[in-house]
Amino acid sequence: MPVEKRRYSVLVVSGKEQSAKFLSAMLLSFEYRQVDTVTGASEAKRKLLQTRYDIIIIDSPLPDELGCDFAADIAYESRAGIMLMVKGEIYERICAKVEDYGVLTVPKPITRQDFYTAVKLVTSTAARLLNDEKKIIKLQDKLEEIKLVNRAKFILMEKHRMTEQEAHRFIEKDAMDSRRSKAQVAKEIIDKE
Repeated sequence: MPVEKRRYSVLVVSGKEQSAKFLSAMLLSFEYRQVDTVTGASEAKRKLLQTRYDIIIIDSPLPDELGCDFAADIAYESRAGIMLMVKGEIYERICAKVEDYGVLTVPKPITRQDFYTAVKLVTSTAARLLNDEKKIIKLQDKLEEIKLVNRAKFILMEKHRMTEQEAHRFIEKDAMDSRRSKAQVAKEIIDKE
């Protein structure tokens, strides 16, 4: 059975309406599911507070700033893949400034094929960041469960004079018998005390 391909959402930040329309049309032709456009960094920051995007494309310069500081800020704060398009003559300088933040810098003018290639690179970065985020959430849940179980074991050891092994076995057995997670059993023990 084929796996359904993820469809990514994109935010295009461009101070030029013509450029924003052109980039949006290209992205929609590449089959990205949602393409929103804004005209500057301030508007983009407000939009990012409301909506989470997988990919952010910044067409520099913006009316309220060049765009590299904005790109670095959002790269630090979000898990989106970020592409910064800059004039060819400042490409090297801007690239050196933002590459450590994980921002892909692309010189302008750019051909349709080069734009497509760059967008695909940013898309693969976004996919990897999304997978990493899922792993982190899973690990955080596991860590939270371990903390709860340890707190519950301490209560059982202190209040019911169990050894650590007995307390651990008690929580495991109760979880198996009641078909609940160890975290749920531990939370119940903690709430009773």
